[in-house]
Parts: sequence; structure tokens; C-alpha cells
Amino acid sequence: MMYYTGIDWADQKYDLVILNDTGKYVNPQFEIEKSEAGFQELLAKLRHLSANPVDFKIGIETPQNLLVDFLLLWGYPVFSIHPSSMKSFRKRYRPTNARDDAHDAYVLADVMRTDQACWKLVHRGSERTHKITMLVQDHYHLMQQHTATHNAFKQTLKNYYPEYLHFFKDVSCPASLAFITSYPNFAAAQALDQQQLLNFFKEHHLFHQKKVIHMYQLLHGNHIHVPPAIINSKTLTALSYGHQLTVVQNGLQEYERQIHEALAQHPDTEIFRSFPAVAELTAARLIALFGDNRQLYDDASLIQAKAGTCPVTEITGHDKKRNRCHRIIYFRQGCHKVYRAFVHNLAFSSLTQCHWCKAYYDYHRQLGQDHHHSLRCLANVQLKILFAMWKNRTRYDENIFLAQRLKNKNPASGKKGGNNFK
Repeated sequence: MMYYTGIDWADQKYDLVILNDTGKYVNPQFEIEKSEAGFQELLAKLRHLSANPVDFKIGIETPQNLLVDFLLLWGYPVFSIHPSSMKSFRKRYRPTNARDDAHDAYVLADVMRTDQACWKLVHRGSERTHKITMLVQDHYHLMQQHTATHNAFKQTLKNYYPEYLHFFKDVSCPASLAFITSYPNFAAAQALDQQQLLNFFKEHHLFHQKKVIHMYQLLHGNHIHVPPAIINSKTLTALSYGHQLTVVQNGLQEYERQIHEALAQHPDTEIFRSFPAVAELTAARLIALFGDNRQLYDDASLIQAKAGTCPVTEITGHDKKRNRCHRIIYFRQGCHKVYRAFVHNLAFSSLTQCHWCKAYYDYHRQLGQDHHHSLRCLANVQLKILFAMWKNRTRYDENIFLAQRLKNKNPASGKKGGNNFK
């Protein structure tokens, strides 16, 4: 007998329902705490029904959860479903939009029983792949935080210390953060003489005589008067942002160090590094995107959908004049946004390092597509090539690709023809 388990998660607890093959409750709906004791309680209940984990199919809305990791550790198959799909299924059982945790757990269990094609198996991959995946995803989120803090820091300087924006090209570089910590406002910096400025730069291994003279002239020239109350408050804000940027930058360096070490031990590193414009961090991101289970994907389409490079196509009605169905193609919203950013950056980086990538991008620009649309088209093709490399465990060979491109008369070759790499 197969047991279908639905888990509705909350901040401090989980609601669970277990159904059998016929859709009947195996036991009453129950709750567990978000703790080791709660997880062990669930494990005991599952083992009481069957000692074999393959007799269960466990459904939850999110694949990123401590309970999911616990169940995977014990060998239980866990499946996830997109929240928007769950929203549609919920209306099948209840016409209103009222939310109820226990009812949602039942919906998850029953949909797992009746609509298994809508679920995705949660697969972490090997330990080394899982480690790289977590590192690159958290590294990306920390980079986003760094960008947000950098922008807030820069805006604060504009509000009380606009001259500072001319001191350093990058206001979040280590030397800049050290300077703002020592001289957090215009008056403090203005008290420095030229030799003191030069000494500061020497301490930070920066020897720019022209830069020192330029800063000194700015500090002793005309400047905008700022009310003391604003200076006092914004100085505290700038110092706070400066401290945050220092901490985040140290964190990013540690992430990159660990990613470097993890890549050295992964067998797919050199495969991805052989592709144009793929540096160390990009290779780690591609390993996270593809994983290491080559049986999960039959072709590149699922990877392309996961990264959001391929559009969504709807086929509806019938066009009598053209004797074919109406096709509606639009931007894919549902995808992994982090991976979309990864492949978008890869496509952009390849424009200056790969001739055919630039030709393919230019072709789509000539068709009237904007910059980002053209990059998505290029990324879609690149993922197809990368998938073949990954699937076959082969390094990139430009000669093989160019021969295939010529065979299909691709637009990137300058000839008329289809726009798909086959």
C-alpha cells in the first residue's frame, strides 16, 4: 500500500495528513513541532505504518525546509509543488479562498495521490553538489544585500557629504570604508593636511599623488552648506552602512574561498570551465543549476524552463486563413529567479569572449528585440549546448559546434534559416 502525506508548514509547527490509496485517512490529522522531538515523532508515525520509506510519497509546497532535509536523510521521497499550482488545487476542494492549515495538508496529500505529474521530486544531489548549490545561492543573496547596502550608503553620502563621491571611484572599496570610518564628515576630513592624506593612502597601499592633490583641493574649495542636524544624523547612518559593507565583503570573500575549494573536488568543474566566459564562480553556479543526477533530465527543456530562458507558448483556437492553431508566446514568469540571473550574466559576459555569441545576440537585436530579450535567447541556446556537454561529460569544442551551426544554417552564421540550435 502507498501512503500519501501532505505537510503544511508554518513558522513553529507542521500540519500533516496521511491518506491511503483510496483517499481515506490513515490516522487523524495531527501536528508536530518544528524541533528534533517533533521530527522524531513524525518518523515514528511513518515507521509504524511501514518500515520501507518507498511506501510513502510526501508532498510539501517548498523544497527548502529543515523537515524536508530530515526526511531526505532517512530516505523518504519528498515532492514539492509550486504555490500557484497549490492555489488552483485548493479551489477544487473549497470554492472560497479561506485558508486552513489542516485543510491545506489534506489537499496536498490528496493532490499527491491524484495528480502526481504536477509534483517535482526533491533531489539534493551528492554532498559536494549540495554544498556548492547552497554556497552559490547564499553567495548570490549576500551579493544582493551588498548592492542594496552600497546604494543606501551612496544615497546617504549624497544627502550630507556629496564631495565624498569624488574621493573614490567605488565608495564601498576597503580604502573608502576605512576613510569614512576615520573621517565620517566633511569637517573631519577638511582638518587633514596634504601630508596626512598621503600617509593615509600609503597605509592602505594606494599611491596616487594626483588623487591626493585632487581630494585636498575638493576639501579646501567651496562646498555645500549642510545643517548640523542633518550632518549629525547622516554621519551615524553612513558609519552604520560602512560597517555593514565591511562585514558583508568579508562574508563574500569567505564564500568565494569555500566555493574555490569545493570546485577543486567536483568532477564537472572542468566541463563547465571549458565553455566561453565561464569563470570559477559561474562554473559553480552551473553545477548548482544542473546538479549531478543525469537521469533527471531527458533533454535541455526542463533546465531552460528552470532558468527561465525559454518562453511560455499557449496554443488555442484555430486560424482558418493560415490553417493552424493560434499561438501565444510570452515571457516565462515561473522559474528559479537566482538561476535566471546566473545564465543572464553568463550570456552578457560571453558577448566579448565568443564570436558566435555576439553574432547571435546581434541577430536578435536586428529583429527588434531589446537587450534583455536578446540575452535570454542567447542564454537559451547556451543552456542547450551546456546540457549536451554535461549529459555526455564532454568539454566544449568550438569546431563541433561551428560544424553543427553550419549544418543547420543558423542565423548566427550570417545565413537565413531557423533560429534554433539542434
